[in-house]
Amino acid sequence: MATIVKTRHADECITVEFDGGEIMKIPYGAAGPYRLEAGRSVDAEEYVQLKTESQRYRSKKMALDYLAICPRSAMEMERYLARKGFDHDLVREILEGLISAGYIDDADYAARYISHRCGKKVVGKNLLMNELLKKGIPRSIIRDALREAAPRLSSFEDVLALAEKKFAGMKEKNNGLSKLAYFLHGRGFDHDTVSRVIDRLKRGEED
Repeated sequence: MATIVKTRHADECITVEFDGGEIMKIPYGAAGPYRLEAGRSVDAEEYVQLKTESQRYRSKKMALDYLAICPRSAMEMERYLARKGFDHDLVREILEGLISAGYIDDADYAARYISHRCGKKVVGKNLLMNELLKKGIPRSIIRDALREAAPRLSSFEDVLALAEKKFAGMKEKNNGLSKLAYFLHGRGFDHDTVSRVIDRLKRGEED
């Protein structure tokens, strides 16, 4: 048996302190079936139920606070809650609730991420694909997002301008064009685009 020694009422929940030192936060929506008042003893079954409700409340609040910082993918949220020590079933429950409520949407996340990255740097589809895969976005969703974003992705002229600027500082170095090609591949541009850019620069050097 555990005995409630103190309760405090806040806007969203009741904070319950037990004689063993454990403190639980029970949301008002879940507190109805329980008589939460100082001096009352609860049996083992009820104690577990209260602890589950407290964990559910804490995990959801932490998830919403995490989302308030910036949007998250489903996998980012799952990993975050797991790192906080919540068990797998509860994490999945909270995650499914957030997805159902529209707080997490991997397709929208991918579209926004691509738009943001393309607005900051000249980057290729391969880099965007790899970055989003690391965030747990399914490959099929990324492909759809890249297809939708095609008009906003870096054009050949954008890549050429980037290459010309980069090459200006390395043309006197050994293997300058090879190093430039390595740089462009690192920015996520495909082999065909990189080859066309290098070929254009070679012709410029020969003229």
